[in-house]
Amino acid sequence: MTPPTQLPKGARIYLPDEAARKRHAEARLLDVFTRWGYREIVTPTFEYADVLATGTDAGVQENMFKLVDRETGRLLALRADITPQIARIVATRLRDEGKPIRLAYVTNVFRYDEPQVSHYREFYQAGVELIGLEKPEAEVEIIAMAVEGLRALGLGRFQLDLGHPDFFRGLLEEVKAPAARQRELRAALARKDGSTLERLVGELAPAAHVAAALLALPTLFGGAAVLEHAQAHARNERSARALANLTEVYRLLTIYGLADAVLLDLGEVRGFDYYSGTYFEAYVEGFGASVAAGGRYDHMLARFGYDCPAVGFAFDVGRALSVMEAQGVSVALPGPDFFVIDFTQDKTAALQLARRLRDLGASVARDIVTRGLEESLAYARAQRARVALVAGGPRTRPGELLALDLADGSERALALGEVLERPARFFGGVRDA
Repeated sequence: MTPPTQLPKGARIYLPDEAARKRHAEARLLDVFTRWGYREIVTPTFEYADVLATGTDAGVQENMFKLVDRETGRLLALRADITPQIARIVATRLRDEGKPIRLAYVTNVFRYDEPQVSHYREFYQAGVELIGLEKPEAEVEIIAMAVEGLRALGLGRFQLDLGHPDFFRGLLEEVKAPAARQRELRAALARKDGSTLERLVGELAPAAHVAAALLALPTLFGGAAVLEHAQAHARNERSARALANLTEVYRLLTIYGLADAVLLDLGEVRGFDYYSGTYFEAYVEGFGASVAAGGRYDHMLARFGYDCPAVGFAFDVGRALSVMEAQGVSVALPGPDFFVIDFTQDKTAALQLARRLRDLGASVARDIVTRGLEESLAYARAQRARVALVAGGPRTRPGELLALDLADGSERALALGEVLERPARFFGGVRDA
């Protein structure tokens, strides 16, 4: 029998301090997106499985959590990826909106994967979708936002690996190998396994220039020189188009002043099925998984009957939090502005103070437990309260309250009536009515 305290594999609880850090990260990222002109969208957690499948790659479909709708008997699924949902919404509900459409989200998604580095079966994403813009400026905008997001989280020592899957796809078309052998080539590239790649290329025996290009892929990694080196291998139309697009994106990133944050990688094949154009992943030094990823996916909306270009990216919030902790990024954890302790019999002072201060926008907690003053103050400090207000205590006269600053230890005796009339006169951060 499963112990009543055990969580399912891949589930996570965010305790109050962890939840505060999570909300801080999400708010900082959503603030970046909003300042770039993106509007938040909220999509349902579950939908009919066959509808979600329309826009979801086969590999992701296999990892969906599914359940039966009791009313209709149809199969439901928890969303494994928000992008197909947004693609369908744009294709059906926002088709006539002026382009480009800029949408942002902060949400959870569910996948039946083996839990990875700081990544669970329910995990949280914050991202954007830019729809209706086919120019390279679209990719550059989202890359710039990703960099700004990393900085907004206080992270340093990061880089973005940028590639274009069509460069490799063009070479595969020249190889004309069976699908199974193409998958082997991709797997070897994904592992950066040069010896296996060399063996496979030898067995497939493509044209000499194609073989040279395939074997060169693991070395096409670095700065601007990669584009020049790749030019000799872009002898088919698809690879040449991909290289031209990547060159323009890199040129624009240089104008943005972001080229130093980007490494080009034409041997990168992750995200191969999903993305139709440029693809990037953001890494932070010392952390073994990407904290953000995205790129162009022009084919997605066409699955819902609306052929429209699109590009987007998302942060993995859990991984971002792990990196913030590893880099010592401090997050101010909130506590109540005021903690009210009332030793009077009728508790009128406590209720009046709490209501008055809350009406003016302050956060107020009350100590309802009967205990000594020092115990109450210890509890207030543990809750990170800023000021303790004590009514009816032994150190004040009738009609007074004691205000203790819990940060510096100073205290003042104040007239209760005057505090109720004009709290802002006595406490910074409290506005007048």
